[in-house]
Amino acid sequence: MTLALIIPMKKILVVDDNDLMLYSFVKTFCRYPAEISIARNGIDALLKISSDLYDLCLLDTPLSDIDGIDVMKRIKTISPATKIAFITASPMSDDSRDFVEKESIHSISKPFELSEMKVIIKNLLEDAIPSL
Repeated sequence: MTLALIIPMKKILVVDDNDLMLYSFVKTFCRYPAEISIARNGIDALLKISSDLYDLCLLDTPLSDIDGIDVMKRIKTISPATKIAFITASPMSDDSRDFVEKESIHSISKPFELSEMKVIIKNLLEDAIPSL
């Protein structure tokens, strides 16, 4: 008899107010065993996080409606198990940088290489797989 381990498909929420970035993420990661959802602003992201369980959230800042750091803090409260990778093209304040470091949140600067992002996502999702 063979022991089979079924690992559920991972769920990733990509939050960005730039449609080109959203398209790039979806196009790149659609071949991977993951369910990709998108949110175009912070309010939409918080609604999705509140109504579904996500393994990973790729979160842009700044967003058009709510600061990404505020969204990140709310995600940590609503869904503490969701891993977060913070994506930014803007310099962070000292307070924001301290929060990101304290919470051990991955921070990725734009522009970035998709190969770099793939490695980060793979590592974050592997951390979420329980070991036997």
